[in-house]
Amino acid sequence: MKKSSLNPRISPRLFMLLMPMLFGLSACSSSSNPTSSNGRWLSILMGVLLLLAYLGLVIYLWHTGKLSAWFAAGSTAARLKTQDARLKGELKGLDRDRNALLDELGEKAWAARVSDSSYESAYQQLLTVQGQIDGATDHRRTLEEKRTELDQQRNAVVERFDQQINTLKNQQAGVEHNLADANSRMRSLEADLDAAAQEKARFQRDVKDTRGRIIEMERSDDPAKVEQLSALNSRLTGLTASLLDAANAEPELAAQIPGIQNQALSLSTQLNDLQGQIQALENDMKNEVFPLDDQLDAIEKQIRNKTNEIKSFGEQLGPMAKALGVQVEKARPLSPELTELYQKLDMLISKVDYKSQAKEEVAGSLNEVDKTASLNFFILLVIGVLILVLAILLLTGVI
Repeated sequence: MKKSSLNPRISPRLFMLLMPMLFGLSACSSSSNPTSSNGRWLSILMGVLLLLAYLGLVIYLWHTGKLSAWFAAGSTAARLKTQDARLKGELKGLDRDRNALLDELGEKAWAARVSDSSYESAYQQLLTVQGQIDGATDHRRTLEEKRTELDQQRNAVVERFDQQINTLKNQQAGVEHNLADANSRMRSLEADLDAAAQEKARFQRDVKDTRGRIIEMERSDDPAKVEQLSALNSRLTGLTASLLDAANAEPELAAQIPGIQNQALSLSTQLNDLQGQIQALENDMKNEVFPLDDQLDAIEKQIRNKTNEIKSFGEQLGPMAKALGVQVEKARPLSPELTELYQKLDMLISKVDYKSQAKEEVAGSLNEVDKTASLNFFILLVIGVLILVLAILLLTGVI
């Protein structure tokens, strides 16, 4: 587009034409009072005058041909700037896509071990880091095998001691059962002995009572004295026999107590001995297991260190492999794994070239636009909006 032949100082002239309108509006707003009738009509008049003045200015500019030239310059500038912004955004997106493809190209080239003399140094650096990762991985694998071996050794020790302890605990359970049985028999025997003593005492009381009654009956003059004495003598004979049986049962029961006490004491001693053996085995197991646990803790720490080391090297390797993509794209070494990415990059580069050329053409066209005419158009448009707003405010009585 050719530059307009309009005077470059048109913008100041436009301001000079509009200044009286603005001063008039200021005077109106400072002197009018919306609450009075005269002030209200004055506001309406000023609003109408502003609109008419702006309309007259537009008609004047259209009559002189300046309005059409300004409009053409302004609309062209707006369209070209819009195109320029759109192309700029598209180029940014294409640049992101290209960087992503280059990163993928570098990763695939490294994964396929595609080398070239043009990037030998970067490739050797990758090999060095990969070697460190492989070395650390092998070391960690050795440590893991050692950990497995120690775990098996520890499990064998625990299993061996557990078998011995369980055997003793089974014996302990049998002894505890026998001891409980002996204690139960002791309690039962003591109860029987106590019952025998009580029965003996009762029979003694009954015998004494019966003898007393016999003596009283012998002294009495009761007509049935003979029959009653016979009954009392018979009862006395029975009670005496029962008392003798009770007296004989008591020592027999008492004689059984020492044997049961000795049995309970022996079982209690055996139980304590078994508990001591179990405690000794548990201590021996701890003495054998603790060193193995210390070794396992040390190996776990080394494995964690190696894992962190591998992770650190991996964090270095990833960016290095992606960075290789730029050099691979320049060298373009032959590789079936990379052919598809080469094609995608070529298509993307073509789009970038096309968009870049289009952007340059838009920038060139934008430079050819009459900037003064374009600026005048936008100033006229902005002032028109301001005048329209002010006129509405005046007509509605807001100011």
